[in-house]
Amino acid sequence: MIFLVPGAVTAESARSLVESGNEAFRQGDFVTSLDNYEKAAESEPDSAVVLFNKGAALYKQEKYDEALNVFEGAAAKALENSDPMLEAQSRYNMGNSAYRRAEKLSREDINAAFEEYKRSSGYYQSAVKLNPNLSEAAQNLEASRIAAKQVEELIRKQQQQAQQQAEQKQDIAKELKNLQKEQQKAAEQSRDLAQNQQQDGANNEAAQQAENQKSITEKTRETAEKLQQLSQEQNDEMSGEKAREHVKRAIEKQEEAQKNLQQNKASGAHEDQQKAARELQNALQQLERGQDKGQEKDSPGQEQESQKAEAEQQKQPEQEQQAAAEETEQQHEDDPPVSEAPAGVSPEDIINEELENRKYRSVRGTTGYKPVDKDW
Repeated sequence: MIFLVPGAVTAESARSLVESGNEAFRQGDFVTSLDNYEKAAESEPDSAVVLFNKGAALYKQEKYDEALNVFEGAAAKALENSDPMLEAQSRYNMGNSAYRRAEKLSREDINAAFEEYKRSSGYYQSAVKLNPNLSEAAQNLEASRIAAKQVEELIRKQQQQAQQQAEQKQDIAKELKNLQKEQQKAAEQSRDLAQNQQQDGANNEAAQQAENQKSITEKTRETAEKLQQLSQEQNDEMSGEKAREHVKRAIEKQEEAQKNLQQNKASGAHEDQQKAARELQNALQQLERGQDKGQEKDSPGQEQESQKAEAEQQKQPEQEQQAAAEETEQQHEDDPPVSEAPAGVSPEDIINEELENRKYRSVRGTTGYKPVDKDW
């Protein structure tokens, strides 16, 4: 730990609180450690070290939003105190906090997750510029870029899926519109047949119209199946559910109309066909209403895949490094940060991800460090 300047009572009190907080941190009692750091911050509000430790305790409690803000404050204080090493470590942990935020967002809002991964990359990059020897920051910079690339690809796939579904919905809407027109025309023919019905030849004409109605019903069933499939792909949106109900009722009326025509009851068939046409029109309106509603959405698709963002090792905050270097500032600078292996990712997974994504990676010359070997 970088020593607080001893002498004043407030400084001595803060130092004691920090030491108590460090001990609680080493014991894994992050709630107690945070409480001590917060009390120390009341005595030493301008201490970058106290803020850094407070951020580490918040990070360990997975309060990544708060941790990021506190690390940002530590970086600002370190800059004021001309301490580039502590500023680099603070920005490094800002990157860690943003990375973990992105992981959570990837299960809720992949567009926001993509922006957060880019944000973490920016923090890692600034840490490397401040301290080119901070190799962990360079490694995490590469990991965040790979994760961002994976999420970007997922967004692209969801956008393609959303576009395909929109086109399918448009096709179904066209089919419903054509079916409604055919059904309305068939209803008019049944009306004319009922008005001009004569004994001779009436059965033959009614039979022809019954066959025509059968054809319309079959096409309506095919459209209903397409609508069913589309609704399942879109998590059964309410508009799709209502549209399917209208189509279902239309088919029922179409079947009744066909029976009436087969029994030479043109008047009854006309009424059923009119009702079927109205149901098809209602289905079309419901589908178009859902289409307009979908176009207003910013994020593509309904389904959120759980994306595998862990491509390389993600490091834990450097509180252990700080606490272990309590003797001198030089020891604090020389101790390597402790790595944190991401859950569910093996070294083989990391190497395989690296081989697959090698073509996407190139370390820019402006970052001030050499490419890191990815075969560990």
